[in-house]
Amino acid sequence: MIEDRKLEHIKICADKDVVAHHNYWDDVLLKHETIPRVDLEDIRLDVNFLGRKLNYPIIIDAMTGGHRIAKVINENLAKAAEELGIGMAVGSQRAAIENKELEDTYSIITKYEVPLRIGNLGAPQFALGYGEEEIRRAMEMIDAHAMDIHFNYLQEAIQPEGDTKVSGLKDKLKNLAKRYPLIAKETGAGISRIASEFFKNAGFKAIDVSGVSGTSFAAVEYYRGGDEGQLFWDWGLPAPYSLHILRDLDMPLIGSGGIRNGLDAAKALALGASVVGIARILLKPAMKSHKDVIEVLKRVVKEMRIAIFLSGFSGVADMKNAEYVVRGELALWLKRL
Repeated sequence: MIEDRKLEHIKICADKDVVAHHNYWDDVLLKHETIPRVDLEDIRLDVNFLGRKLNYPIIIDAMTGGHRIAKVINENLAKAAEELGIGMAVGSQRAAIENKELEDTYSIITKYEVPLRIGNLGAPQFALGYGEEEIRRAMEMIDAHAMDIHFNYLQEAIQPEGDTKVSGLKDKLKNLAKRYPLIAKETGAGISRIASEFFKNAGFKAIDVSGVSGTSFAAVEYYRGGDEGQLFWDWGLPAPYSLHILRDLDMPLIGSGGIRNGLDAAKALALGASVVGIARILLKPAMKSHKDVIEVLKRVVKEMRIAIFLSGFSGVADMKNAEYVVRGELALWLKRL
């Protein structure tokens, strides 16, 4: 059943319109600097994230696993991540936890020297009984350096077979965060300030904001028969809004949710992200070849370098000092702070 659902999700995300109706990155404008600080080719894009050296501030964010076609996708993504020296997270590993025969759809990435490998399990499953054994198995499956715990309660609420239990979850996550390098990850609806403070106090190592702007999993579930998905299509916190309200948290942030190009990525860095998470624009290329994935990512890197250059900075670390203007719908969100 889970394997069939994984295939449905891949097909829907690849073939249907499941994107939020407004991309909030368009509401952020970086300030131009007439005389750049350094030569374009001298812009530094390498970063250290969670103790791992990345050539570029990019993580291929969690997408898939648990189906034969997902094995091909994950292998192409891992090949690209190895060649470019960037991080990669796999999709939810629940399918392999419940069916060992599907492990290779995730473990395929261990064939490649991916500098940062991130595992993935859903928070609702921990409310339903998952614990240390499942985290350990998931991490061993891909030789993970860290572990996403994804919060997809919007999706679960719309999904016909969704899991919506929350009772006891926080206490369990507090105990697990003491033993394992956990990353709190949303799946398109954004991370709130209240939740982020819990994650920090509990000992999570980073937060992946994954806010509104990209794939809407309410929309995905709408196509699977979750009628409420149309109503809740755009529910959640805008991706740049989540970064803005968390930037003073003194905690590594992954800027994700609707990143389409290197300019969006540079905006995420300006808003406080340590690295950016990219997923949707890589799905179709990953269904073809790793070279197609690399082509998209090289374009993103080139655009990011130009944006940093024109903003008057010398590298990724400096971008947290970048000035920007906020307009449109995002400005309305920030007025409420």
